Amino acid sequence: MSTRLCMVTTNFNYGDYLGECMASIVNSRGFDRVDYVVMDGGSTDTSVDIIKSHAAKLKHWQSEKDAGMYHAIQAGFALSDAPYMGWLNSDDQLAPWAIQTVLDIFDQLPEVRWITSRFPMQARKDGVVIKADFVPGVDEWGFYNGEHVRSLGLPSSGWIVQDCTFWRRDLWDEVGSAFDLSLKLAGDFELWARFLEKAPVYMVPVPFGIYRMHGNNAAIARRDEYRDECVKVLNRYTPIVPSDIQRLSQHVVGKHLKAIGLGHLMDEKLSPSIKSIVFNHGDGRYHAVEQP
Repeated sequence: MSTRLCMVTTNFNYGDYLGECMASIVNSRGFDRVDYVVMDGGSTDTSVDIIKSHAAKLKHWQSEKDAGMYHAIQAGFALSDAPYMGWLNSDDQLAPWAIQTVLDIFDQLPEVRWITSRFPMQARKDGVVIKADFVPGVDEWGFYNGEHVRSLGLPSSGWIVQDCTFWRRDLWDEVGSAFDLSLKLAGDFELWARFLEKAPVYMVPVPFGIYRMHGNNAAIARRDEYRDECVKVLNRYTPIVPSDIQRLSQHVVGKHLKAIGLGHLMDEKLSPSIKSIVFNHGDGRYHAVEQP
């Protein structure tokens, strides 16, 4: 039996978007290997009818009051034993090829424990994609020194985007099989911090997730609160503002240059190694590589 991917969607009164979110998963190439769990928080709009229309394809669904988004996602993950994992919020979507790509990478590269896309996408309110951002890479030193927190005086090279990120269950289990439920907005960021302690994240040069901008996004409307929670997380590991801000700036610049093939323009000692996934047409397989 082929190894499966557990996908969880949480929802509360987002019926205007839930149908497209669920369709982006159930209509994906590779969905026959997905345990899809939908955790609804007791919606009173059209959400339950939308979920019921897909019920035959779901591993599990429920609609009842929960203890918050991260608690619901955590409970959803526990309803499957699939070795690969990810979640998609009900106002976001996946690219049609995303699930198959994730399955192929994890099937072929047992040493790779978690991955994220280098090209997270954004959509307007009606779900039409309007742009693909560029994330040059993620490394442990930069992450723990605030590189991915947009704050005055600190450079930023983009987030580890939640809808673009997937991992192996053994990594989830190794870091405790749970979110920090004291965090209301940055539970994903805190999970990435624990993942990075155990394994490097690999960048995939393929768009995966589509983040819908509809005006009520918590990460946008409450961005200062989100940043403050991220700072709280990082202060568990290292000061948010490193003692050498120039080093961090050089670190970010070097990473950008390397990602676009111009790493030779900068001193190698100032530029971090980035782990990436590449596809080789010669052998028809994915390979894990390190850009020195």
